[in-house]
Amino acid sequence: MEGVKKQAQGSSLSRREDYALHVRVVTRWSDYDMLGHVNNVEYYRYFETAILTLLRETGLDWQVDPVIPLAAENGCSFLKPVAVSGHVDIGVRIAHLGNSSVRYETAVFMPNDDISSANGFFVHVFIDRATGRPVAMPQAVRAHFEQQRETLAKGQTRLVDEAQLLPTRPPAGG
Repeated sequence: MEGVKKQAQGSSLSRREDYALHVRVVTRWSDYDMLGHVNNVEYYRYFETAILTLLRETGLDWQVDPVIPLAAENGCSFLKPVAVSGHVDIGVRIAHLGNSSVRYETAVFMPNDDISSANGFFVHVFIDRATGRPVAMPQAVRAHFEQQRETLAKGQTRLVDEAQLLPTRPPAGG
């Protein structure tokens, strides 16, 4: 409980410029609750969509590559309600890059708002598909993550207008 309390106290509003990548996510009617606000579970879907968009840029093929990322931890601090709109922009930055893990920090931005409505984090651990054991992340993935960090350090940001999820293939033989 102490860790959660400490994390909540450290949460503060973020600015768009604090994130190297912004992914535009179109909202759906079903994303909203009866008060006209985005339901809290949707924030995690938005984070996942933005992170998967970033991972797709690395060339990672989740379905066949021998090394894949698995979720290890995530969280969200809800700072102000996200009201009905046609889309939200999800900021993503690489906060920590380990040997076999990466910690992304994320934020939800309403259209035309430079201050975040929610801040989150997501940790992936790269594992060997066959053994399930942590291994070093693939070099192409690491290089792309390092490039993201350099881009942010230079004060540059970019917007992906349409989320690009990982490639999917129909099951073999079917």
